[in-house]
Amino acid sequence: MTKHRIGSSQHKLYVHVYYDALQAMQARESLFAHVAVLREQAESKPEQALTDTECMRYLIIRRSEKRELGYTVTLCNDVIAKQLKTAAWMVLVGNGVADAKRALALYRDKDVTEKGFLRLKNSFDLGRIRMYSLETMHNKTFVGFLSLILLSSIHRKMVQEDLYAKMTMRQLVLTLSKLRVQEINGVRIQFLITKQQRDIFSAFGISEPT
Repeated sequence: MTKHRIGSSQHKLYVHVYYDALQAMQARESLFAHVAVLREQAESKPEQALTDTECMRYLIIRRSEKRELGYTVTLCNDVIAKQLKTAAWMVLVGNGVADAKRALALYRDKDVTEKGFLRLKNSFDLGRIRMYSLETMHNKTFVGFLSLILLSSIHRKMVQEDLYAKMTMRQLVLTLSKLRVQEINGVRIQFLITKQQRDIFSAFGISEPT
């Protein structure tokens, strides 16, 4: 906790610092995969890479008579290290919540709502409601807000069951979307349910499909 002085009065500021090890690992893997692709491109076409902003950000490309293409390509390890240094760290600053767990829960509540509205704008095209009748506009908006309510309900259950320690909401939806049922010649065939899918059904109090 820190105190910030404004004029002649003091106001408490609570600073909460969080670190997500899983997110850090994912960020590291993603960055190194990206750099590996850039390096491969630079080694095959070094002159073109010299004009590429992304390549020059992560790579050091020098002329070399010893190489067949006339260039050597090495990584900017200091740039990579600097980027990974702050990966998966999050700082929340506020003046009303002293408990770190409560502050994170409030942030996630706000975050899921904002992302929910973003999904509505993108998935349901609610950014600009192009409708020719008031009734159609009301119907589309109503469906959109029902979707937002469902997202908020899923988020709340994930918080209660501590599912965010294992997956994000997007990962949860993608995991469930892999569940398949096929019907061949009138015979219903269901794909095997994975352990992760069983854990989700159990957390939400839903019976496994049969």
